[in-house]
Amino acid sequence: MAERAPSYGGQAVIEGVVMRGTRFAALSVRAPDGEIVTLVKKAEMPSARGGIFRWPVIRGALSFLDSLSLGIGMLIKSAEISTPDEEVPSKASVNLAVTVGALIAVGLFIAVPAYVAQFVLNALSLSGRIYTSLLELMLRMGILVGYISLVSRMKDIQRVLQYHGAEHQVIWAWEEHYSDPKLSRENWDRDGVVSLLSSRASEHSRLHPRCGTSFLFLVALCSWFVFIFVSPANVIDRIMFRLLLMPLVAGLSYEVLKASAFHEGAVWKMIRAPGIALQKLTTRTRTHHSWKWPHRAWQC
Repeated sequence: MAERAPSYGGQAVIEGVVMRGTRFAALSVRAPDGEIVTLVKKAEMPSARGGIFRWPVIRGALSFLDSLSLGIGMLIKSAEISTPDEEVPSKASVNLAVTVGALIAVGLFIAVPAYVAQFVLNALSLSGRIYTSLLELMLRMGILVGYISLVSRMKDIQRVLQYHGAEHQVIWAWEEHYSDPKLSRENWDRDGVVSLLSSRASEHSRLHPRCGTSFLFLVALCSWFVFIFVSPANVIDRIMFRLLLMPLVAGLSYEVLKASAFHEGAVWKMIRAPGIALQKLTTRTRTHHSWKWPHRAWQC
């Protein structure tokens, strides 16, 4: 049986991508002059600490928070590299944008479903946590699909989606060709590895089962499973409990995502299918660029 490739993840950013392993993360961004700038940063996964950090669900919640923090930092850095100096956003404006984004996310996916569900149930003279959680799930799914559909149509986002698709193709190439001698540690050659993966990437799908888009779907699904057990009648209390339980939901979603990516069978295919379908909105086939090794790179 062939050895499984080490699990790598990634993220599309402005004019580039982030690739992350268990110990390091690399950001590559196309600068205004067309060259590619690369930053490599030590970014050890929380689970690498061992002990409780590797426990199921807990490792997922910590990995989610860690990836979110790293992703925001890399996104800011990509904006600094890809945007002319006079247009680089200030740190204050970035922090404000992140805060507003977090509030919008809480409002759309926690508060709105809770209030609308309560309104509909009252109108139908229905009550009970099963009806409440099910209706919230339907609303949350509808908002998620609608939000992704609208954002994916934005012109400025289209190019980011191309990088997102390319990131998936490269990860597929890594996983499918891991047994190639050029990728072995004994024969490691940076230019050879990059050449191999970039030449094979276009052969692979832009859809990947461990994508963050699939994770978002699973968060919505797992939230129904968790929230059905804790559903206070008062809307404000319900929203507060939803927020407090989000780390548990994220950790559970992480475990389901990982399991569904590495298991076959009808049930796992059913779990993967909606997330894969959503990825058709969040990824695009990348445009062609002639490959160049970064002319600027730094380690931190």
